[in-house]
Amino acid sequence: METQKQRGRGPKPFVKGDPRINRKGRPRSFDELRKLGQAIAQETVTTSRGISITLAEAILRSWAESKEPILQKAFMEYSFGKVPDKLETNTLEERKTLILHYGHERLENGSDCSRDSGRFEGGG
Repeated sequence: METQKQRGRGPKPFVKGDPRINRKGRPRSFDELRKLGQAIAQETVTTSRGISITLAEAILRSWAESKEPILQKAFMEYSFGKVPDKLETNTLEERKTLILHYGHERLENGSDCSRDSGRFEGGG
C-alpha cells in the first residue's frame, strides 16, 4: 500500500525561505486584518498582457469584466456607492399632475404656444 508521500499528494512541507510562511502570525484584531488586506491589495501583479497593476486594480477589473451579475453589482457599488434599498415616496403625497406638451403637439391642437407656456392642469 502506497503512502501519501509516495503518491505525491498533499501539501509540500515548508522549507527555509518559503514565501508561504507567515512570519507575522495571524492578525489579532480587525484593524490588523484590514492593514494586512490593504498591504496585500497594494502588491503589484503582472497581467496576461504584461502590464503591472496593483492586486486591487486587477480584482476590480475582473469584477467589471465578469459575466456574473453579483460581481458586476459589487464593482458598481464600490465604484459609485451603494444603491439605496428604500425609495422615497413621500414626494407624491399631493397627487398633482403636470402635463407637458411638445411644441408640435400645441400647433396640431391649434393653440398658441406663448399662451399655454405657463398653464398647469391639476387634479385632486
